[in-house]
Amino acid sequence: MGKKKPLYRPEEFDELEYGPSKSQLKRDSIELQKLGEEFAALGDKVIKDAALPPELEAALLLIRKLTKHEAKRRHMQYVGKLMRAFDTGHIREIVEAARQGHAIKTAAFHHAERLRDRLVDGDDDLVQQLFDKYPEEGQRLRQLVLAARREKDSGKPPASSRALFKLLRSLPEDPE
Repeated sequence: MGKKKPLYRPEEFDELEYGPSKSQLKRDSIELQKLGEEFAALGDKVIKDAALPPELEAALLLIRKLTKHEAKRRHMQYVGKLMRAFDTGHIREIVEAARQGHAIKTAAFHHAERLRDRLVDGDDDLVQQLFDKYPEEGQRLRQLVLAARREKDSGKPPASSRALFKLLRSLPEDPE
């Protein structure tokens, strides 16, 4: 009896190139759908100014108009398909810039809140620093700080505290 030839020869498969797995393709597709949804949320003007292929632009503009869940899901799959054939580097840059802009605005908002809280809690040195840095707003700043402190002590609604916050947010540069 002769020696049988093995059915499986690993060396036959060494040279074969396999593409990405089905799971990886699905992850990539979902990631492109999310990118498309985030990009569409930035507004119609941003989409039109991005110089996208007309078919992709029309699909992105339609996203915000769809209200039915299943229709939106299917449409997002279509957007993902369109984006696979398109270099999404430019779209990613725009979305990332929007994220960073939002983070900067949030940080400025929290900074103004902290300043207001310090002023209302009795930081007179900070009041003087702001008065020196912004002499045109100094008088109004002092009035609002005193009124906000009185409101806090008497338990009244914080109307002056809100006005102080708006004033701090309107100052031209970082007030500290």
